[in-house]
Amino acid sequence: MARQQRARKSALFISAVLLLAAASWGLGEWKPFAYNWPDKWDPRLAPLAAFVEKQTGYEFENPVRARFLNDKEFNKLVVNDEADLSTDDKQYYTDLNALLRTLGLANGSFDTFTGLNDLSAGNTLAYYSPTDREMVIRSDTAALKGGALSASLRAVVVHELTHALQDQEFGLARINRRHTTSEESVAMTAVLEGHANAAEDMYVEENFDDKELEQYQKVTTSSSDSKLTSIPEVLSAQQSAPYIFGPTFIAALKKKGPQAITDVFLKKPPHSLAEIILPSKYFAEATPVELKPPAVPRKNEYALSDQLNQLDIYFILVRALGAPKSLQLSDMWGNGYYTAYRAKDESGKGKFCVDMNVVGTSSTATQKISAAFTTWAKNPIHNNAQVKTVDDHVAVSVCDPGTKVKHSLPTTDDTSQIFWRASDMAFIMRSEQNTDAECVSTGLYTEFTVEEISTNEDVVTRYGELLDECSLR
Repeated sequence: MARQQRARKSALFISAVLLLAAASWGLGEWKPFAYNWPDKWDPRLAPLAAFVEKQTGYEFENPVRARFLNDKEFNKLVVNDEADLSTDDKQYYTDLNALLRTLGLANGSFDTFTGLNDLSAGNTLAYYSPTDREMVIRSDTAALKGGALSASLRAVVVHELTHALQDQEFGLARINRRHTTSEESVAMTAVLEGHANAAEDMYVEENFDDKELEQYQKVTTSSSDSKLTSIPEVLSAQQSAPYIFGPTFIAALKKKGPQAITDVFLKKPPHSLAEIILPSKYFAEATPVELKPPAVPRKNEYALSDQLNQLDIYFILVRALGAPKSLQLSDMWGNGYYTAYRAKDESGKGKFCVDMNVVGTSSTATQKISAAFTTWAKNPIHNNAQVKTVDDHVAVSVCDPGTKVKHSLPTTDDTSQIFWRASDMAFIMRSEQNTDAECVSTGLYTEFTVEEISTNEDVVTRYGELLDECSLR
């Protein structure tokens, strides 16, 4: 689901902290506040900052302070302490557990608090804090002693320095305050991370030898730690999504010219993750369809609510319909909301249920989404799920199957289905001139599974056909 971070530190996204700072600004062109900036760059960061300036086309007005911490000190900043949780916080995580298992996205034994902490501890190498205007870096022995940064640290520092430059150029707090919905926040996070990833990828491409590339890939690829591999795919995918979808969106903007990058930060922010996943929706200014969240039924108490975005819909449906069909249906996302609630009970343990309102980009799309949820609801694990069409949207109701439930959960292949399309879309943009890359990649990934794309020779034939069908000549 779209993130509802009640904990005091970043839980899902490596650089989520960059969106949490609060500040004020004057009218007119954004400029950084008067601040106790360092007099000069840390010599280990100076060449990396110069690279970021060259890559992005923007310039730092001030050096950025860097703080190097060992694992223990760093984890104190990015991992939440259960002892710090209030009663409301604990109830939030209890409800989040129930939400995930009710929607078929986690088994009954999964604990979201522990899982999100494990993601933060295992995947965060560095972050930029706009509140403190500093880089905080999880450091190896050499860096802690003032020595050279490892290959992986240099690449990640380039990424986070790009966030620092975004802050000085556009004002991250200013960007954050423009958001009126969680979807706008999620979409802009993908823009920010895509912009930073583009700089990181170029640095790796231009500067790493084979040995450094191997070290970088070893550190930055998915961990085999059992703590991380046991985390439900939907949470891992939500963490990774800005870094997968964002670069492809940035590549699409670059094809429009450098002004498009500046405009997305200052004048034309995206309104939904769907516009990032399929850039054509952004260029067509296809804003989310107007839709209200479900109301809490009488004799029930509110628990949670938020928007449901395209990625959410994909993961909810994927086990029932298969990856290609679910991807096709998720592309029809027009808007969505969920409301979770508990039956009033003196013990506070009343029955937990979730209502969803979902609408497609057209009436036909809405009908197809309704049929998809009807198939999903036939799974007996989904406790007396009901699906109906109300006015112009689909209304779904489902209740918690309990803490002993074991679902057929989304898999890494399911994640790859929607992520690989984005990566291939970017590849086709670079390699095939006068071709609609979105058209080609969508054709492949809504017709074939990732396994078939990797092994089936028919895919090569279909790819050639799609190049002709999606030609812009």
